[in-house]
Amino acid sequence: MTVPHEHRVLAHLFDIRNIIGALLAIYGVVLTIAGFAPGILRDHADPAAAGNRSDLYIGTAANWWVGLIMLAAGVAFFAWALIRPLRVQAPAEPR
Repeated sequence: MTVPHEHRVLAHLFDIRNIIGALLAIYGVVLTIAGFAPGILRDHADPAAAGNRSDLYIGTAANWWVGLIMLAAGVAFFAWALIRPLRVQAPAEPR
């Protein structure tokens, strides 16, 4: 007995590797944008941050490095799900 196409699509859609890959990719895109365009997130003329001696925002490229790593991990999860897809077994027939 063959498995209906709908069951295979649902199994592929709700595969945990695809869900984790999507979350990693979304967060990776957000962090990459935050790293490449830091002016979008906050105003550097903020007087509250003027006396901050340990302002890690200046000179730090951690956002886009981590964003790119998360994007790569998300792509790896998607590739893993495509290379080794789930095998859906046909439901047992009642006797």
